[in-house]
Amino acid sequence: MDVYLIRHTEVAVGRGICYGQADVALAANYPQQRDRLRHNLPPRPDRIWASPLTRCRQLADDLAVQPNAEPLAISYDDRLKEYHFGDWEELPWADIPPDGLNPWMADFVNVCPPNGETFQQLYARARAFWETEILPVAGAAAQSPALPGPAQVVFVVTHGGVIRALLCLFLELSLHNAYRINLDYGAVTKLTITDSSYLLQYINR
Repeated sequence: MDVYLIRHTEVAVGRGICYGQADVALAANYPQQRDRLRHNLPPRPDRIWASPLTRCRQLADDLAVQPNAEPLAISYDDRLKEYHFGDWEELPWADIPPDGLNPWMADFVNVCPPNGETFQQLYARARAFWETEILPVAGAAAQSPALPGPAQVVFVVTHGGVIRALLCLFLELSLHNAYRINLDYGAVTKLTITDSSYLLQYINR
């Protein structure tokens, strides 16, 4: 089974603003970025999961519409939401008090913003999604009789934090190294699941 982890396109928020689960809008260049992204995807998936936040929902809705076919149903899952910054959501990074920001920057895996979550908690929910939704589908596909034609294809439309957490799971990386992985807006990461292993085909295409 082939799984495409798809990061949403650019948002209409300045890079100096802290946002995670805030439901921010997409940038004006969304149509162009969406069309470019489609070139890195197969034409029609078998299943789509997505974060319910608008920036992922809109992209998932568009990817679900295919020429001469009924739109695919989309499974929205809260576990695919971005990192939750709590009280820091939509604040300029420069306005966050250093006595709160500095400890978090030193250990974001275990320290959470006020009323937010740690990266360890994000990882736990992303892993739970993977184990309860994706792996059962992959297992069922592996047990079905061999048929001619392409492998089953799954799209997961989500956020940079969630994709990095999943890459840490696949590659057995320390969570502290998650943000050493570059992920552009509108980027695609492809993973193939076999009956015994993961094969990471590419990251950030």
